[in-house]
Amino acid sequence: MLKILIVEDDKFISAIISFFIKDLGHIVFARCQSGAQALEVCERERPDVALMDVHLEGEIDGIQTAERLQRDYEIPVIFISSDTSSNVVERAIIANSYGYLVKPVQKKELGITIDLAYYKHKVTLNQKRREQSFRQFISDAPIPMIIIIDKRIQYLNMSALDLFHSHYIEDIIGLPFIDFVSADSVKSFNTLFDAPFQIGKKIERFDATFKGLHCKEIDVVVNGSWIRFNNKDALQLILADISSEKLALREAVVLKEIVYSGHGAVLELNNDYKVLNYNLAFDSLIKSDKDLKGRSLFEMPTVIKFDVELFKSECKQNLGGPFNVELVTPHNVLKCKVYPFGISCDNPHRYIISVIDISSIG
Repeated sequence: MLKILIVEDDKFISAIISFFIKDLGHIVFARCQSGAQALEVCERERPDVALMDVHLEGEIDGIQTAERLQRDYEIPVIFISSDTSSNVVERAIIANSYGYLVKPVQKKELGITIDLAYYKHKVTLNQKRREQSFRQFISDAPIPMIIIIDKRIQYLNMSALDLFHSHYIEDIIGLPFIDFVSADSVKSFNTLFDAPFQIGKKIERFDATFKGLHCKEIDVVVNGSWIRFNNKDALQLILADISSEKLALREAVVLKEIVYSGHGAVLELNNDYKVLNYNLAFDSLIKSDKDLKGRSLFEMPTVIKFDVELFKSECKQNLGGPFNVELVTPHNVLKCKVYPFGISCDNPHRYIISVIDISSIG
């Protein structure tokens, strides 16, 4: 038993259709004479199917009303009209109607059309809900996903936006993908783009470096496959940010070098050259009765002397480090190696100074 909305400005025809509906075992949800009235009724409650005359009194005709009902309320519409002119039928087709019955309508024909419209619409709605759920799943997935067509970005999910340090998908959609790839990774992606398309074929995992919108480098591991997207050959990439892991590996290599190449005395500075930490071996060399932590290395001439401008210049010129400096304490001359640490070479967040040679004063 379905609830049927009748939108017909001829009261006699409306009454006949209403009789047919009841005889078919359905319920007359409402009888309206204009499109505006039908929209008002459906705003409060939804019928299962709408029967719509094409030519209605009022500002909007039946086809315009049907478009609104389907767009705003997801109600399937069957047109009922005596007008079979090509332009009207074409408009009805474009409006995505679920049937077009010519007056006078036969009860059996009406019943069959109503059943077909209702179940076809139900299948369409279920499919739409599944697609919406899948799109939402992809959009909210915790792993960055990008779809590329003709070497340009056609889609990316929220995690990919975060990876590129952007909040607006419009900033990225349509742009060349290579614009976001660091120079040392361009060749890998060009090789991938030039490979023959084979739907479902997975690409071999590889590491790459990306650039965000603000040119910050991002280390990623790349997986993916060739797919069809919007009826076009596309490359789907699944990315994992491994910047922290790469940083940890780089730092482990440097720390290993510090352990085996120095004298064990270590001083750590932040990017403002303030002391973060130092070990007992370094403390024994400076022989200071004051705690250096939190103090700028440039503001302790009685404890440590060195060429400030040379140190700053070396920091700027040796972004990838390491570089050498000489520190002078009241008792020793310390030849040191400075290692910049950071997410990228041009953005160190701290420096570790390792003493590699010691000579006494006096």
